Amino acid sequence: MMHYLEQNGWQLTFECAPTTTHRFADALFRCRENRFTKRLCKTYNAQDFDAIFCSTFYYFPLRTALRLSQKWHLPLIIDMRDIAEQWGKADYFTSPLPKLLGIEKLLSRIYVHRNIRMRNRVLRHATAITTVSPWHQHYLQSLTKAPVSLIYNGYDERELQPKDIKTESFSIAYIGRLISLQLRQPHLLFQAVNELDIPIQLDFYSEPQHADALRALAAKYHISNQLHIHDYISRDEIQNVMSRASILLALGAPAAMQQHGILGTKVFEAIGIEKPFMLIPSDEENLAQLINETNIGIAASDVETIKAFIREQYKQWQQQGFTRRTIHNKNRFSRLHEAKQFEQVLA
Repeated sequence: MMHYLEQNGWQLTFECAPTTTHRFADALFRCRENRFTKRLCKTYNAQDFDAIFCSTFYYFPLRTALRLSQKWHLPLIIDMRDIAEQWGKADYFTSPLPKLLGIEKLLSRIYVHRNIRMRNRVLRHATAITTVSPWHQHYLQSLTKAPVSLIYNGYDERELQPKDIKTESFSIAYIGRLISLQLRQPHLLFQAVNELDIPIQLDFYSEPQHADALRALAAKYHISNQLHIHDYISRDEIQNVMSRASILLALGAPAAMQQHGILGTKVFEAIGIEKPFMLIPSDEENLAQLINETNIGIAASDVETIKAFIREQYKQWQQQGFTRRTIHNKNRFSRLHEAKQFEQVLA
């Protein structure tokens, strides 16, 4: 994204947020944020910039951005990538807190509530806000009078282009983090593969710690010989691995988890290379709507729909040796288009 803005004449200065080694101290006293603010104030002056742009996952470094905006009297543009509320009943923390006699859950709730309050105070001072899904746009707009614009993550057309590669096997590929088989459930897919009389190869490129659980689930559905587990792939390999797959897969959380507005990068990468895409189970929300609007594939929570889609793509693969989808209004998801959207916000 920044590449395209620089090409169009924008002068950008990047400052990456530092990591912290003392989570509890940072949570209580915001040590990292305070150090970051002091360092930037020593390094730069108000006349160096025309605006402050803060792109963040969750909360940090929103307070730093607000302090600089107020100190230097500059517009504050906030790009919110994720918010705690989107995770519904799932744990906010990607890694669990240390066990503290059972009070770690209470501490987690206090920490999240405190940061939500801080975030909302900062949002009320923003000049403009951008975010990544219709749900996020609607939710954040309820918290601030600043205009909230929707700019999708999109795909980088410099790296991802359709590339028809004939393959000897029909495969379904999952590329990315699983987190857990409770949050990313392959059960419906495995059942569908078991019931189909089609030679299907299942390729999972994900965390090695979930390999045993995947193998156990595959054995339960009698498809162990069709499951192939791989290490993560590098960014340079993504185009080739995705292009060789017959169908790309995203696994959703069950509806009971009440997750919202989560549009993973894989759907945009699939759009970029025009590869059939399945979301299982359907989120019945933004991602399902996006899949339907673009014609990239299906969002399904029933085995029969999954089987019908796989049969359709298998037939195409038999005829051509590869699969490909016709995407509706594809260009609006390119990084070039989204850079133009950011320009309108920054102007």
